[in-house]
Amino acid sequence: MLARISAVVGTGDLEAVANSIVLARIPKFFLFSDYQSLEGRVDVATLREDADEQPGASPRQTARALLKLANTDVNAMANSNFESSTAELESVSNDLSREMKAYWSTNPELRIKIMTEPETVADARGERSVIRYLNFRVEDRKHDFTNNFSRRSSGYRWFFSFLAAFSEFESRGEDVVILLDEPGLTLHAKAQRDFMRFINERLAPAGQVIYTTHSPFMVDQIERVRVVEDRGEDIGSVTSSDALEVGEDSAFPLQAALGYDLSQNLFIGERNLLVEGPSDLAYLDLLSRALRKVGGVGLDERWRILPAGGSSNVPTFVSLLGRKVSVTVLLDSGVEGAGKVEAAMNANKIDSDRVVLVSSVLQQNHADIEDLFAVEDYLALYNEALGRSITAESLSEHHDRILKRLESAGEPKFDHWRPAELAARPRPRGRVVRNDARQLRGPRREDKRDPPLTTPPPHPGRE
Repeated sequence: MLARISAVVGTGDLEAVANSIVLARIPKFFLFSDYQSLEGRVDVATLREDADEQPGASPRQTARALLKLANTDVNAMANSNFESSTAELESVSNDLSREMKAYWSTNPELRIKIMTEPETVADARGERSVIRYLNFRVEDRKHDFTNNFSRRSSGYRWFFSFLAAFSEFESRGEDVVILLDEPGLTLHAKAQRDFMRFINERLAPAGQVIYTTHSPFMVDQIERVRVVEDRGEDIGSVTSSDALEVGEDSAFPLQAALGYDLSQNLFIGERNLLVEGPSDLAYLDLLSRALRKVGGVGLDERWRILPAGGSSNVPTFVSLLGRKVSVTVLLDSGVEGAGKVEAAMNANKIDSDRVVLVSSVLQQNHADIEDLFAVEDYLALYNEALGRSITAESLSEHHDRILKRLESAGEPKFDHWRPAELAARPRPRGRVVRNDARQLRGPRREDKRDPPLTTPPPHPGRE
């Protein structure tokens, strides 16, 4: 072994040779922060200063990276014949505009315009000279106006400047470790997701990316996260990949990211039926299975039933999602959320034919999901779940709704889930629910994208 080392080292110093081998294999590090962002107007002459800076080291170096993209340099820009580089600058402007359009979905109608601007000035002795500037402007085709790059949002300036600075590393083809401290801090949630896509599609293939963040929208895959936590002067900072080991404050961004992903995945179905709570889901499933068992019509299995967590939450769900995904609402009448849903319909936030009232299904003035049962059947569930002995004969006929009739009879308010949970349990026997013309029917609508809420009974003779 010593002979092989001696053959490599020769008569040179072993430590010096080892250092040269190791240093040749160390990747370049690229750190980009807010202070490196482009300025809207740059004096070309100042770009000669500190010309040997590392990529992204300063706003001037970011401007130099743009000149390299244009296949030109500071000397050419300072020359009186620099107009010949205008075509190259326009080409770079177009390239960067296309890249920003791909990763800036907030406003894809923005275009970068890099122009040269000469300005004649006179000194104290009256001698005139020409100062040449690089002027960065942004054209907003959506609103038909242009303004200086420095007047755009801080998030847009940061993103564009990062693109320009990193392009220098991309053109070199070197091994690079990309370090970002709170990237996209000035971007709103959607733009942060765009930047995450940029990291995965553009940065990750070019090198290793390490960034810090407190934003749940900058958490892509939780298994990649390492949490750095300050545990006091006795222990110091601890880095952990196990979310169960970190404190509540440190885990909050992960919890928020997980909740965001769950909410996104929850509404990926093509046909979503929004109901008030879990008891509605349990009853619809129970009634559908019972009706199919006797050859009736049950809820179409292609519908995904989504509990909103209460009638008051239904309008919020509808307002936020009613225009983005296919959502139909099954709603009790006379509840708190019904008036808000009606207001959402009046504001054109949801189509009126997407709202189904239980009362219209049962063709009566008012009805809750519980009224889909025969009175005797629901009272059997109610009595068993709450240990009561109410009979149909003891209830007043003053109300349509069974819950109001129970309330009029002096019954206290109760947890609606308890009878529903009892009904959802496997039971050896059960009574037949309403199997008549008042079965679950879908809303009358011309939209052919969704099936009706119910499916026809199986064809005679088929399994």
